[in-house]
Amino acid sequence: MKPKLSICIPTYNRAKFLTECLDSVLPQVKSKDEVEVIVIDNASPDDTQAIVERYIAYYDCLKYYRNEKNLGYAGNQVKCIEYASGEYMALLCDDDIYTDGQVERILKVLSEREYAFVALNYYGFLEKGSKPYKSNFAPEKDVVFDRAYDILNYPTVGHFSGLIFNTRLAKDTLQRILAKRSYQSFEKGRGIIDDVAVRSTLASNLPAYFIGKRGLANRMPSKVDYDNLYHLCLDYYEYYKNLFDEGLISKNDLDYRGRAVIDRLPRAIISNGSTLNKGEVKRITDQLCKWFKGNKKFDKICFPLLCSLKYRVVREIYQIAVNNYRLAKPIWYRFNS
Repeated sequence: MKPKLSICIPTYNRAKFLTECLDSVLPQVKSKDEVEVIVIDNASPDDTQAIVERYIAYYDCLKYYRNEKNLGYAGNQVKCIEYASGEYMALLCDDDIYTDGQVERILKVLSEREYAFVALNYYGFLEKGSKPYKSNFAPEKDVVFDRAYDILNYPTVGHFSGLIFNTRLAKDTLQRILAKRSYQSFEKGRGIIDDVAVRSTLASNLPAYFIGKRGLANRMPSKVDYDNLYHLCLDYYEYYKNLFDEGLISKNDLDYRGRAVIDRLPRAIISNGSTLNKGEVKRITDQLCKWFKGNKKFDKICFPLLCSLKYRVVREIYQIAVNNYRLAKPIWYRFNS
């Protein structure tokens, strides 16, 4: 008999955070026949294995898999989908937390009918998961989406730990993706999981469900380890532009992503533009103009900021702003308000 839910926790070298994560989830599981918790270890060099094995002695719902070598971010996401045996598969980052009652809340929704996809509302925290730091995301209201893909256009949906897949659809979609591309080709972005979410919801006639109660606590990083300009703007929009060119999403869907990129661009230009050479600045500016020229916010704010990157003194000022949080924060927040 399949469990209703597989909670898959991919991890690498973060044993301390993983302990907090497991402490939040495992006591909420009432039966291994209903919920399985799976830790997929990407060959961590720390004591992750020993810690998980201690939990296994007390919780029969917990399973542990260790990759023989580090498969990368995308590779471990693939393993999550492959190892999940439940009807639904929830992804949970190893440094995030399910607050009390979250598992029961998820199971209640999953018992109502079959869904193509379920997403969780959340709040951010810095040190203690019980103390929200930032929660200005979607309203705390449940929403049903008749067209499953529309849930991916809803505010707050997209955070890794808030994604719950129909496992059957996810496995089928993953096979189709890997028949055309290797998982390594997804490594530069958020991994392969976004593509699975997009293509599985587009391929299904089932609805999707958003759980509005903020029962997921997302640990906010002390340091962002990716390039905002490429990761959240250029690569992000190019991905959805390709989906549009394939005929998979509508112009309205693409415009939604475009608005998100334009909202992020000022901060991304300031935070990452100082590292670019003149050739990169020109290439990025030309590409963004090709996509967004004529948009009022792009023309009045983003384009002048891009042009300013041509001057070394401006790039140095931006770098000072990035290095000095007290200066950078009001600049970033002003542009994103």
